[in-house]
Amino acid sequence: MSYVPPHLRNSITTAAAAAAAATTTTITTLDDNNFHSYSKLSSVTNHCNNNYLNSGRRSTVNYTSPRNLSSPDIVFPHWKPSERVLRLTPDQIDEVRLRLNVDVIVAPDSSPAPAPIESFTDMCLHSSIMKDISYHGYTTPTSIQAQAMPVALSGRDLLGCAETGSGKTAAFSIPMIQHCLAQPPVRRGDGPLALVLAPTRELAQQIEKEVKAFSRSLDSLRTAIVVGGTNIGDQRSELRLGVDVVVATPGRFIDHLQQGNTSLSRISFVVLDEADRMLDMGFEPQIREVMRNLHQKHQTLLFSATMPVEIETLAQEYLTNPVQVKVGKVSSPTANVLQILEKVPDNEKIDRLLGMLVEEAARAERLGHPFPLTIVFVERKTRCDEVAEVLIDQGLNAVALHGGRSQSEREMALHDFRHGPASILVATDVASRGLDVSGVAHVVNLDLPKTMEDYVHRIGRTGRAGSTGRATSFYTDRDTYLVAQIKKAIADVESGNTVTYATGKVARRMEKEAAAAQKEARVALSKVSLMGTAPLNVEDKYKHMIFPAMARKEGAADGAWDD
Repeated sequence: MSYVPPHLRNSITTAAAAAAAATTTTITTLDDNNFHSYSKLSSVTNHCNNNYLNSGRRSTVNYTSPRNLSSPDIVFPHWKPSERVLRLTPDQIDEVRLRLNVDVIVAPDSSPAPAPIESFTDMCLHSSIMKDISYHGYTTPTSIQAQAMPVALSGRDLLGCAETGSGKTAAFSIPMIQHCLAQPPVRRGDGPLALVLAPTRELAQQIEKEVKAFSRSLDSLRTAIVVGGTNIGDQRSELRLGVDVVVATPGRFIDHLQQGNTSLSRISFVVLDEADRMLDMGFEPQIREVMRNLHQKHQTLLFSATMPVEIETLAQEYLTNPVQVKVGKVSSPTANVLQILEKVPDNEKIDRLLGMLVEEAARAERLGHPFPLTIVFVERKTRCDEVAEVLIDQGLNAVALHGGRSQSEREMALHDFRHGPASILVATDVASRGLDVSGVAHVVNLDLPKTMEDYVHRIGRTGRAGSTGRATSFYTDRDTYLVAQIKKAIADVESGNTVTYATGKVARRMEKEAAAAQKEARVALSKVSLMGTAPLNVEDKYKHMIFPAMARKEGAADGAWDD
């Protein structure tokens, strides 16, 4: 059963009521909007209404099964860091945050945020978790981990913002595992203890892999991945057996809830990862459906690479006195990625790409080095396959990744790219967020994206975890507005200025308005040129888009840009 948006449920449930009139089904009103849920166990439904749907967050669907009516109490263990951390003075805490480039914001009436912790040992984690941290060679927490983990371990709600590749997944996975270990064991038929929602299958798979990495010593902790494109029957069986952690995409998770394969009654730890991307992809109704049906006693962590108005609204509605943790520049091109812009006509792009990659391959062979891992971003699925085939015909090891491929094909493409033999991944924006492949040296935008946000996420696939990377972007005249934004961003990074971008729906509207104004100015400029009359009055903020003569290759090795 597919997800039904709330605004359509009146008509659907009315039809369902008519069809059920000949049966013994009873009708129980669940909310003030006259939406209805139908159950053969009206007493069960009423009990669920009273205990699991709190005032102001009532839902149209009952996601608590009879098996879960006697769910054990939720446990929020009292956590303390090491004595050394507890002895830190406010000035010392500020000094650590300054060194980590971390900003922390709490509401005026909230208690101070826990101190950042620069050692996993000082976090006083479960011994099995510490064993797995050591096994995987983690030594020092990243900036987001150093501050976000103490917040999550203390039971506080968290709104986290950090650059891509900063270690956000571990920042919520480790506290989530610690929280699950404190709960009574999951029984057959129980719903999960923790839920992570992510926008794409690939990101969900990476999150589950990370959760398993930090729980490999814990035979009792079971995880399940619930995404589209895979066998729903296998997922159903796994969920009904009982799992501790579910990592899911919103649509498929709602499907399982509506089929009664799992429930929300025991969930007390929720993570919304890449929340801005989920909203962009239209998952807001599903996210709200889940959040409104949770047990009143739960902890929520929301991670987003950008901070549009929609995210702030979501946080205000579903997070309670959250601690906001921001690391570095949010939604800005990273300073350790060399960015090169090249003007190339559409019909010459593939030839230019081929020449560049063949030259790269020859250079690597001369030096005795492997071909550097490269991601090529394109706009459309058909173009993705076309480019991959051309590269393969030229003897380059390439694979394609896009939404038109089956889940098994997508997994195989990622496996071949991560572990060989493929060294080139040709992808649509399905790979622009959350794809964490270590060692990506070069990102090529064969087709530039539509927005600055997407550009930032694409080039963020390289230069991760402090390493350096390179991004080459081909553009045409229709990309002039975005190219102007990219140039300004690079100039700001080089001058040391803080780079901030408006994001989300409001930003996209502003971008369209500015692009329209730019087009209007260009048309007026062309008319003036033809007439040879009075000079055109152009707003200062658009002049840098109109007058520069753009060379074929405007990026230099030192990152400087010529007007």
